[in-house]
Amino acid sequence: MEAIARELGFLHYALIHHDDLRAQRWDRVDLKDYPTAITEHLIGRQRYRRDPVIRGCIFADSAFLWSDLSRIIKLDRQDRASLEMGAREGLNEGITLPYVRLGDCMGSCTFAGMRRPEHGPRYLGAAQMIGIFAFQSARRLILGEREIVPPQPKLHPRPRDCVTLAGRGYSNKEIARALSLTPRTVDGYLTEARHLFNAHDRTELVVSAVLAGEIGLHELRRQPE
Repeated sequence: MEAIARELGFLHYALIHHDDLRAQRWDRVDLKDYPTAITEHLIGRQRYRRDPVIRGCIFADSAFLWSDLSRIIKLDRQDRASLEMGAREGLNEGITLPYVRLGDCMGSCTFAGMRRPEHGPRYLGAAQMIGIFAFQSARRLILGEREIVPPQPKLHPRPRDCVTLAGRGYSNKEIARALSLTPRTVDGYLTEARHLFNAHDRTELVVSAVLAGEIGLHELRRQPE
């Protein structure tokens, strides 16, 4: 990863599962060379679910430039602050490839901090091929002959319904009306779900449920009235 990053003109790289990486786990890929401040922000403070690049991976179907993120997701003030923080730490432009495997936690391969950011588009194809090979190779190395047992659903049906509708942009009152529940019950279900995923707000909750494979992206599309 280090040799490829340097060859492509990048200063940093990350080959990771999108999970809590504060403690080492045998079934998680965690290979990165990021500035200490960024690692502490994303991993130490568990802000990875709020990170715009991680969220972009959910909606992207191939490698993407960070400068194209606004075409993939809607960037808010926190997103722009995160990208500006990265730029101050040397992560001015990057290419990220989402890695999705059925039954496994989502991951990604990233090369970031370009000496010549204007050359970014020419490396998208190379990053796509290298990223897939790198993640598959890392996964084989850490797993060996062992197989990951697909995680069992954590959310009960009703809390899952509430999280799904929250992901469509419904308010608690709208969720309650759609599911024939009281707003207080909906609030209780969503609070329970946030505790389950250790999510601080609705955005982190929905992203966590998608990353865990409990809610599909197709379920987040708001249905016609």
